[in-house]
Amino acid sequence: MRKRSLKNFIKSIDEKLFLNLLRGIYIFFLNFKINFSLFFYKKKQEFFNISFYNYNNNSLTKLCEIYKSDKGSINHDKKGIWGWKAHTYSNYYYSLFNHFKDNVKLVFECGLGTNNTDYQYNMSINGIPGASLRVWRDYFRNAQIYGADIDKNVLFQEDRISTFYVDQLNTSSIETMWKKIGIKNFDIIIDDGLHNTDANINLFTNSFNKLKKNGIYIIEDIHLLVLNDTMEKLKNFNPELVILKNKNIKYQSNNLIIIRND
Repeated sequence: MRKRSLKNFIKSIDEKLFLNLLRGIYIFFLNFKINFSLFFYKKKQEFFNISFYNYNNNSLTKLCEIYKSDKGSINHDKKGIWGWKAHTYSNYYYSLFNHFKDNVKLVFECGLGTNNTDYQYNMSINGIPGASLRVWRDYFRNAQIYGADIDKNVLFQEDRISTFYVDQLNTSSIETMWKKIGIKNFDIIIDDGLHNTDANINLFTNSFNKLKKNGIYIIEDIHLLVLNDTMEKLKNFNPELVILKNKNIKYQSNNLIIIRND
């Protein structure tokens, strides 16, 4: 996560002087680029896997509702406390994890969901830091849950949850974090931190060796415009691309990259 004072300043000027005209123009051209990129990827057929998961009434999604994690929602037609509609990850994760969830012992997730709006990727002032970690703790009832974030003010310790400081763009920071954690052989590692290709790759490069044999590494919130670049950088690890859609909702980053430690 990084400071975004300039972005907030431009947003404020746009709202006060231009009545959000600049934002409207930006969104128009962004959607054009997204649609063009999707057309290109479909034609290319490389790495491409489009999946639809709309079954919301599952135990994992219900936990997201309880703890206010934006990984899932029972009702995707309404916005959550953060001000946007939740992802549909929990529906996919339920199908991915449910058959072996009681065997999962170690889970790590980068990104606690800071509610400090000075950080670029935050959960808004209404967000609840640690929401997803609590979801994992209740869902994987036999697992120890570890988390990390660049915002030291949201770090916490709870029953079966431990959290640590990390800067994804700083290799030594990642190495220090793993030394403090002091264990490896994680069943699942999830990157929901700084949604930036360089940060994603740096965390992966310095964390994949902490994954156990047949473990699963997941990078969340991959924007459509950087799908190809991120996949190319991971191609030696046989990444799987999952694009999740939900009718009546236009997502730009409701996408996952899955890497298995086969």
